[in-house]
Amino acid sequence: MIRWLYENQGERRFDASNRLFLILVDQRNYFDSWKLKRAKPLMEAKIRGYLDACGINPGHRVEFDWNGGRYSVVSDVIVVRHQ
Repeated sequence: MIRWLYENQGERRFDASNRLFLILVDQRNYFDSWKLKRAKPLMEAKIRGYLDACGINPGHRVEFDWNGGRYSVVSDVIVVRHQ
């Protein structure tokens, strides 16, 4: 998923920086998942849980191709689900 997110970013948004992606999923209505960005307590709990558990070396080394170049980053994904 991380590789896909990097490789499918738009040209104007391209950046090969290290990232922590938040994937928001409303399991009752997938089309409303974007609204979860307003669910601050839910996101805070997931982010704190990730940070508490990740140790001193968070993320994963990921290599991806973009526009003819090969890039290497450290990245991870937090999936925030609302049921």
